[in-house]
Amino acid sequence: MEIDGKVAVVTGGGSGIGRATVLELARRGARVIVADIDEAGARETADLAAKAGGMAIARRCDVTLTEDLAGAMACAYEHWGALDIVFNNAGIAGEDLFADDPGPWQRIIEINLIAVIDGTRIAVREMRRSGRGGVIINTASMGGLLPMPDSPVYAASKAGVVNFTRSLAYLAEQDRIRVNAICPTFTDTPLVRRAGDARVEEVAKLVGGILQPEDVAAGVIELIEDDSRAGAIMRVTVRGGRDYAREVRPY
Repeated sequence: MEIDGKVAVVTGGGSGIGRATVLELARRGARVIVADIDEAGARETADLAAKAGGMAIARRCDVTLTEDLAGAMACAYEHWGALDIVFNNAGIAGEDLFADDPGPWQRIIEINLIAVIDGTRIAVREMRRSGRGGVIINTASMGGLLPMPDSPVYAASKAGVVNFTRSLAYLAEQDRIRVNAICPTFTDTPLVRRAGDARVEEVAKLVGGILQPEDVAAGVIELIEDDSRAGAIMRVTVRGGRDYAREVRPY
């Protein structure tokens, strides 16, 4: 898909990978709804896009609420009359599976998996209604492809995103809607930095380094622009750069 002139919605666009992707989309001529529960962060991203000559609008969005997701996509139509690209990127981490309170790990499933399913569902319905086709990118993780003993619920949520995305490859032929996922390794975002600099450096040594949000944004752009990719799972790592997980074909 040619990005110039297209309309995009990016969840989690107030910081990190989401912000880097918003800025790259805007630089390439897209008009972007910056959807984030952090209104101040969303406004800052929109301002940065405007200062760079792009067009972006901040909108508060709690991705666990269907009405907020639908409202963000409706906002794209209200302002620019189209919806071409959706990046379901909002996510969280941090869990203690065996704690008394199940709330934190349940929240991970709600945001990382259920909200991605809901966002994709709403986007497909809107794109079908317009008849223009479109591209949906879902943020997964290398943790969705490999075990994570320290974060099993996070790994499960991201593995769910991977297989959910693969299962929608048929939409490309049926509706001209391509659904793909991106699996970055350890990335230098505010979410990751909450663990503390010492922990960040420790993990970076284990995995061979740390990605920058812009590295992941470049992969998102590639998935949007490459019309041959549907149900594809892109890996982004420090050592290997960008490549694709093995395609899984149905029996």
